[in-house]
Amino acid sequence: MSAHRGKDSSKAILAIVFMLTVAAGAARADVVTLKNGDRVTGTLVSVKGGTLELKSEVLGDLMIPLAKVATFSAEKPVAVVVKGRAAMVGQLELSESGNWNVTENGKSQTIPGAAPELVMPADAYQALMEHNAPVWKDWKGAVSLGYSVQRGDQNTSSFATTVGAVRERPATPIFERHWRTNFTLATLLSHDTQAGTSITSNTLTTGIRQDYLFSASNFVFGLAQIDHVGAQGLYLRQTYGGGVGHDLIKTPRAVFSVLGGITFVHEKFFTGEHDQNAAAFIGERFGYQISKAVRIDHSFNIYPNLSASGQYRFDTTTTLSAKLSTRFSLNTGVVDLYLSNPALGSEQNNIAFTTGLGYTF
Repeated sequence: MSAHRGKDSSKAILAIVFMLTVAAGAARADVVTLKNGDRVTGTLVSVKGGTLELKSEVLGDLMIPLAKVATFSAEKPVAVVVKGRAAMVGQLELSESGNWNVTENGKSQTIPGAAPELVMPADAYQALMEHNAPVWKDWKGAVSLGYSVQRGDQNTSSFATTVGAVRERPATPIFERHWRTNFTLATLLSHDTQAGTSITSNTLTTGIRQDYLFSASNFVFGLAQIDHVGAQGLYLRQTYGGGVGHDLIKTPRAVFSVLGGITFVHEKFFTGEHDQNAAAFIGERFGYQISKAVRIDHSFNIYPNLSASGQYRFDTTTTLSAKLSTRFSLNTGVVDLYLSNPALGSEQNNIAFTTGLGYTF
């Protein structure tokens, strides 16, 4: 009899310990009480746009309209962002009155229910806002390489490469002023031999543009570009300038930006001629993810010469890429460099069609 009672006592103790453990776990969780009386526990992800996002071990990710929430309490400190004010960090509760109560450094304050633009765990918020990566990180872009050989009466070898990369800090929950770096490179190296006559034609254009975003869609920029276009008799062109830009579209699938500014240009031709001028700058950048596997990127820049009326140049690049795998793709593109006043005997237009294997990073 006593042995049986001992077993019952042990089971009772284990049951009590289990219930206390479950209760302690629930106490440590973030708790949502709905207006219909239901109670949900989990871990706060964010409160934004009138929706509370909660991660529950049992129910998964939950999107709960705030209009259906009676009360809410967060176990860990959170960051509360109200427009025009620095983020508040502290303990948070949503009362039945619909107002938020934030306790920061022992001081409590009440915030109207619709005032916060964002509420999220403090550690997650700080990690996003204080992101600081080495200069070689945070780059996104693609590299394309192509090579062709022809052997016969005419021996031709050509190598083409393009690089397009952008470095921008990861998106933050609330916009923060920051820098964005854009780098481009396009080369076409070609050598042709026929009947003892050899012709080499090389084209290289590379540039860097540094943007400073002072709002989510508006930025100022400075740029530097170097061009060498053998087919136009251009030995070296240096372009420096700056201006303003606006992102008309900026979504995960599409990007469309317009730019305008002033540049200073120095040109040197193979003939030994030099030219210096001031030029306006008008440009656009467009990128669109047509499908999961296919993407198109396009850019167009025109530079009207302010020092010599009627003279101008433009460059445009269009690339179509089709994914072969997660990182590799098949790319084809066209590059058009136009100069209204090339060296004597040279064509105004220099068009190159490229195809090759691409790598996305």
